[in-house]
Amino acid sequence: MKWDELLDAHTDGTMILAAIWNNGWLRWGLGAAGLLIILLIALLVGGGASGGDLPSYPVKRGDFVVSITETGELRAKNSIVVRAPRVRTNLQVVSLAEKGSIADKGDTLVVFDGTELQQRIDERRNELEKALANLEKSKSSMASTMADLEASLKSAEASYRQAELRLQQMQFEAEVVKEEQELALEQAEIQLEQAEKRIEQQKIINHAELRTLELNVKQARMSLEQAKRELGELTITAPQPGLVVYMKIWNGSNRSELKVGDTPWRGQGLIELPDLNVMVGETSVNEIDVSRVEKGQSARVVPDAFPDRIYPGTVVEVARLARIDEEREAEVKVFDVTIQLDEVDDVLKPGMTVSSTIIVQEVPDTLYIPLDAVFTENRRPTVFRANAGYRRTPVELGVRNDNFVVVASGLTADDRVSLVDPNVGFDPTTWTGLDEDADAGAATVMQNNGDGS
Repeated sequence: MKWDELLDAHTDGTMILAAIWNNGWLRWGLGAAGLLIILLIALLVGGGASGGDLPSYPVKRGDFVVSITETGELRAKNSIVVRAPRVRTNLQVVSLAEKGSIADKGDTLVVFDGTELQQRIDERRNELEKALANLEKSKSSMASTMADLEASLKSAEASYRQAELRLQQMQFEAEVVKEEQELALEQAEIQLEQAEKRIEQQKIINHAELRTLELNVKQARMSLEQAKRELGELTITAPQPGLVVYMKIWNGSNRSELKVGDTPWRGQGLIELPDLNVMVGETSVNEIDVSRVEKGQSARVVPDAFPDRIYPGTVVEVARLARIDEEREAEVKVFDVTIQLDEVDDVLKPGMTVSSTIIVQEVPDTLYIPLDAVFTENRRPTVFRANAGYRRTPVELGVRNDNFVVVASGLTADDRVSLVDPNVGFDPTTWTGLDEDADAGAATVMQNNGDGS
């Protein structure tokens, strides 16, 4: 290898080699021992790779953010859920309002098949007509019976009056004749009392029978009205204006969006009418990180469909109880978190998948470097300063996130740090680390242990 090439290969030892070169003795020939010394010096100063080939990163100054980022969904904070009617019939959807359309109050949202209820209405109408006919028939029969009883009563009253008059006419008759007439009067009185009692008893019977028949009519009428009302409930209208959002229902063994032909349960949610003026992002945080999440923390919500749009928000609710995340294979416990967006626009729609970043901690105007630049020596964090010949430099670290860490001391804003260990062979074709455009954003919270590990 020529000396010029050797110098190019070990640029960090250029000053030493140049001084030795200028002295001239290397030009006069250098033995194997002298050459070995030069190579050792170059390696000690420049490291195990060419300084120009090592990836490095400038020490940056700015606001440092520690955050948690999780996937979730958007929903309206205030919305009305339209549910399946609680009617005693087989519910089958035959018509739906267009998904994503804006419904006005009173617009038809869902229509169910009413064939079964229409048949029930016809049956209830026949039962009502039959009950009314029975009532009229019984009233007629009761009127006839009461007429006969009243006639018998009048006859008994007449017989009693006649017996009473005969007895008055027999004041001067023999005692035996008078006694016979007294018995006849007594008998007429008994018949009169019996006729009066029969009428009173018949009135009681008639009243009870009429009450039963009238109840039958009332029940038949109520059943008919209920069937008509249930038939009307098979057409669901919008109670307020809103965006038509189909809800997911159980269809066999799977949950899927509502569609024509589905047979939901009574009372099951079918369509949501959200108020799009106030939106929230719903996400969940692992139980390891939830201790750092609190109400009132700032957040950022980014729709997956519009990654260039960032919506600021605030954590408004953190669940008190954990739940099992069923979407993961392992049994992972998570806590639900709700983030209310500070502003909304026409782009945001309920059900959108979003990336929600919760700001756990912010350190203003501080120095930070990539975690890739931090190494450990004697259990102490160190870095390789690129502008110091890639020498190890002890540092004190602060909080960190997924990619970066705060530097409390040991570096300045004018420094650069190597992202690889210069003493280890480096192949630039395999490098996949950070570039200088990377910022101090973070995806998950990391512990502050200050050792760079």
